[in-house]
Amino acid sequence: MLVRSDAATPFASSPGLLWALRFDALHLDTAHEVDEASLDAPCAPGDWRWLHFNLSDARTAQSVARLPLGDDAREALVSHDTHVILQRQDHDVYGIFVDWEHQRASDPGARAPGGHDGLGWLHFALGDGLLVTGRRQPLRSVETVRRRCIAGERQAGPLGVLETIVEQFANDTERAIDTLATTLDRVEDRVLADAIGDERRDLAQLRHQSVRLHRPLTSMRRVLKQVEQRTLAVGEGGQELMDMASRLGQRFDDLDGDVATVQERARLLQDEVAAKLAERTNRHLYVLSMITALLLPPSLVVGVFGMNLHGLPFADHRAGAWTAIFLGGLSSLGVYLLLRKLGMARST
Repeated sequence: MLVRSDAATPFASSPGLLWALRFDALHLDTAHEVDEASLDAPCAPGDWRWLHFNLSDARTAQSVARLPLGDDAREALVSHDTHVILQRQDHDVYGIFVDWEHQRASDPGARAPGGHDGLGWLHFALGDGLLVTGRRQPLRSVETVRRRCIAGERQAGPLGVLETIVEQFANDTERAIDTLATTLDRVEDRVLADAIGDERRDLAQLRHQSVRLHRPLTSMRRVLKQVEQRTLAVGEGGQELMDMASRLGQRFDDLDGDVATVQERARLLQDEVAAKLAERTNRHLYVLSMITALLLPPSLVVGVFGMNLHGLPFADHRAGAWTAIFLGGLSSLGVYLLLRKLGMARST
């Protein structure tokens, strides 16, 4: 939903800007919050800034248009694309990464991905002494890294902050994978103990969550691998970008392998649960069939002696009822012995 043009913004001179941080290179890139008065003040040599925009605000495009970035980088910042991109053109690095949404009132690390939170998209561009990011929903990793920067954590330049954000996303995803693996262990223990209850439902939910984790990991892996393998001129920023892509690509390879392992285990468990349930159903059907077979002859005997016709045997005999009951039981015993001889009767 777009923000109305008359809505108040934290920075009147840059509509859509949510917050800005200035990093002091003399103190190993420690961050300081920038207010409205000092937003347009020139940075000291070596210092750089991190600007974060709300892309749902229709006025953000006006602010982005004034930034010292290339046309492609500015277009990537305000685009509505929902796929992972990482490009380098001249001195600009820009693209779109995936992140987990989070509620502003909650701790960014308190809720695991795959729960109620969905995927969000982080648009970014790196220029000369500038990191610009934007989002349409609050993003967990961005907020976490911002708090860490304000708390005094040192950063290694704009590209280092971007890598820290992606690393935070990977850490959250890794915790979610560990949670899924723990849940899968509990389900596996119940299946091995033959205490099957709601395992099919639990496994279906677990596989759904693992697929939600697998998709963004695959997208990140593919794009980072392309950047790593792409022939880039090793100029200003080129080697650093390739090194970052290599490190993050390896991390996402490991995470995607863990998710694939969870998916395979869940699939095998689903097959085993289905087999156990089929075996249980067959066992119940066997018992039902045996009961039906054993009760069919007595039912026939009772039906015969229940006919109101002349000439029925034992009709005038004092022990006729007991004789009919005996014949019914004897017929059931005969059917059981016949089934045993044919190998159709077995213990359950």
